Amino acid sequence: MLRRGVLAWRAGLEPEDLARRSRGLAQRVIEHPRWSEAEGVAAFVGVRGEPDTRPLLRAALAAGKRLWLPRVSDDRARIEFLPVASLDELVPGVMGLLEPPRGAPAPLHAAQGLGLILVPGLAFDRAGRRLGFGKGHYDRALAGVRLRELPTRVGLCLEEALEPGGEPLPADEHDVPMHWVLTPSEQLRCSPQ
Repeated sequence: MLRRGVLAWRAGLEPEDLARRSRGLAQRVIEHPRWSEAEGVAAFVGVRGEPDTRPLLRAALAAGKRLWLPRVSDDRARIEFLPVASLDELVPGVMGLLEPPRGAPAPLHAAQGLGLILVPGLAFDRAGRRLGFGKGHYDRALAGVRLRELPTRVGLCLEEALEPGGEPLPADEHDVPMHWVLTPSEQLRCSPQ
């Protein structure tokens, strides 16, 4: 029910409002100390009501950071992160998302110089719990870094997607919590367990 509510809210966002708030969120990420410290960043290309991350992706590449973006496997069972040197090389993937072309995936726990992982979600809570689409793609992809302090896991969302039901989100044992949750107006330090 919570997923449906958040999806309905996202579907009603005005494109101009989403773009304006995405710019504010991008600025908040760039101002975060982990951004400047990170030699490499794993991120996502925001779609369907997610914050537009393209300015962040361009900023990472312009700053000389290594960049990894997700690609959905052909069987849609998992996501793999691949290095990207230019946003021009992104192609439509199996789910219509812009993705890196086929290549050698990098397990996030072994990606060279990776200091920061920017994570999408339908919603987050103040403890760093994340509500996704329920397929477990990100939890499986992040499993290798679950117990590590680095790379830093940062959930990105708009204010309405932070505890949208007014209460902490439900979580399972396999869910990977965030170290930080950033909105256009807040930087929340979480305590992942």
